[in-house]
Formats: sequence, C-alpha cells, structure tokens
Amino acid sequence: MEPTSSALDGTASARPRKRRTRQTSKSEDGLNSSVQPTTRKRRRPNATDDCRPGKFGPYMLADASATVMAMPFHDPKPVDISNRRTHDPNGNLLRTRRFGAMELDDHYPDGSGNVTKDSSPELTCVRSCDWTDQPCGLFIEVNKARIEDHLWFWHGVEAKKETPCKFEHCSDPQAMQKLGRHIDGVHFATSYRCPYCQKLSSRTDAAARHQKTCKPLLNSRAHAEHWKYAFCPQAMIKSVSGYIVPAKNTT
Repeated sequence: MEPTSSALDGTASARPRKRRTRQTSKSEDGLNSSVQPTTRKRRRPNATDDCRPGKFGPYMLADASATVMAMPFHDPKPVDISNRRTHDPNGNLLRTRRFGAMELDDHYPDGSGNVTKDSSPELTCVRSCDWTDQPCGLFIEVNKARIEDHLWFWHGVEAKKETPCKFEHCSDPQAMQKLGRHIDGVHFATSYRCPYCQKLSSRTDAAARHQKTCKPLLNSRAHAEHWKYAFCPQAMIKSVSGYIVPAKNTT
C-alpha cells in the first residue's frame, strides 16, 4: 500500500458526473442529423469509492497528514464476546473504550503513544484482534508492545513463553516466543523503509542488518568522513496500516 493523505471516512464517495457527448452523422441525403447522445463513465480514482455507508473504511497507511476516520456505526465483522475476559491475570478489571461501533483495548497504564514519529499524537492506528481462542472482538494499537500487553491481559499469553499463533488464517502453526513481533510484522503488515535506498524490511533486526551494507548509506558516511563533518544516520521509517482513530476516548 502506498501512503495516502485521504480521510478514512468510511462513507460513500460522491459519484463522478456523467459526461454527455453529442455526436452527429450524415444522413443519406448528405445533411448532418443529430443522433442520440451517449454517456461515458469516468474511471473511479481510488478504492474509497467502494465504501458504503455503515461500513468501516479500507485500511490506509498512517502518515503526517492522516485524518481520523468518521465514527462507524456498523460492525462489518461481529464477534461473539460472551466468553471474553473481564479481569486480567492479576485480577484487575480490564478497560475498553468506544469509537462508534468499534471497541478498543484501553487497558494501558499510560496514554496512547504515537504509532509513527510523523503522525499526530492525537491519532493512533488500530487493527482488529483476530485471536480465535477466546475471541475478544477488540481493536489493538499497531505497536509490538501493545500487542504483547493485549495478548497477556485479554488472552493470558505470556510474552516469554513459546506459544503458537492463533490468529485467523495464520499459516505458521509452530510455537514461537516472539509472538508480538510475528503479529505486528505478518498479520498487521508493519514494515520499515530505509531512508537511503527505500528498501522495505518487515523486522527491525533485518532493517538494522541492511543498513550495514546499504551502499547509499555507506557512501554518505564516507563522504562525511572525507570532509570531516559529523555524520548522523537517518532513522528507519516505520510504516503501519490500519484504521486511523482518536488516541483518546471520544464517546
């Protein structure tokens, strides 16, 4: 997906007006005669035209100009939460917050953090939790630490214990210790872009290894050493996709 600054409004876009073209043709006597006007549809510019009122908008990348989606009033994927946990493993009451039809995990001691350095602190990016063992029906912030906390509080999955991923349609049945990183990179499609060569990496350790051999980066460092000035490498650019919602409770 490419970065976009379009609003995640979840409503139907205005349909483009039909352009009428009037054609003429010559009759048998050689004179021009009018024919029935024809209509031609313009190509729809983007995927947001497929949204219909009452449904969540499509997944979009969060960037500096991202705007909050309109408050949804219909859940396109309802989940049976009758057996959902009400208390965490420590016995504390679990908290959620609402954004229209969306119910978000709010069981954090501190405020919601930024998902990218460039995004507004008033917004955050969330994805639905597709954990099939005791479903919670909640949306989680796209952040590895938040995912690990969510799995522990709501599903009883310990971060340092090898556990198989139980996300819907997961193709990796093996037990893994880095489950939060797996969900963040595989199921939530978080990636890291090199600011020098634009190469994408799905994991931070892979991005760090890449920077050791990135030719544009090495050339920039060599240029700085040659002219004897300080070289400060640019940080990897984190790309996340999901629903852009307020970082704090609005309802």
